[in-house]
Amino acid sequence: MQFAVVKGRGREIPPLVIVAWTQAVAFVAWLAFFAVSGFPLTRPGAAWPAVGASAVLVIGMNGLLARASARGDISIVGPVFALSPIFTVLPDFLLSGTVPSALGWFGLALAIGGTVSLSGGAAGATLRAVFARRDALDALGAAILLGFVAAVDRWAALVMGPPSYLLYSHGMTAAITTILALATVPRGLAESIAPRNLVTLVSHGLLGVTGTGMQTTALTMAPAAYVNAIRRMSAVIAVVLGRTLFRESDMGRRLVAALLACAGAACLVLAH
Repeated sequence: MQFAVVKGRGREIPPLVIVAWTQAVAFVAWLAFFAVSGFPLTRPGAAWPAVGASAVLVIGMNGLLARASARGDISIVGPVFALSPIFTVLPDFLLSGTVPSALGWFGLALAIGGTVSLSGGAAGATLRAVFARRDALDALGAAILLGFVAAVDRWAALVMGPPSYLLYSHGMTAAITTILALATVPRGLAESIAPRNLVTLVSHGLLGVTGTGMQTTALTMAPAAYVNAIRRMSAVIAVVLGRTLFRESDMGRRLVAALLACAGAACLVLAH
């Protein structure tokens, strides 16, 4: 759903502004959570480097993803972004010592096969065709960064607890992106407060904070690569929304690609 929201407004609002709003809404949502629930707030302490690293990675990831969704086909962006579990394996191993089993590696192969099938033809030609697209390259970059984000999030959430970590990480990311937006795209930031844009951006932020909250909590229960893989099942929804909302072409082949990526995610879950 987030892919569609960004595509619908991303041609009018710079990606950096979209990221700033998403993070600001998430920060306010977590402030409200602590205010209402009375849940104890844990200060970062030794986890400050993780909060800072997460902010930098999230800015890069969301910026690339917003640009890809706004300028390209979300039915391409979704399946390519679904490759992020592949790039979670190494950082997750370095931070937690987790390595996929044989079934897990098979799942990663299925995810790669899904991306290869995005444009049909031989494997080499297909990959060249897919990644000649600007939206696919942006989505791939976002997937790589997400792989590192998931590993960092898991470590920090285990140290601080998901609510406290998310409050600080969203807050720092919102502050940095707002400053950057003021310095580089002040007109876009001003246009974002127009009522027709404001409703969309707040909705996008609420969708994001809900998904991120559930994922970060899950990261304290399972290896990052597996949790990340389950969330990437949204690739199927992205393909369907791309066809129904924006009349994107090749739905059949792209849906197969997304389903293969999801099959790979299922293998990773079963491998845990």
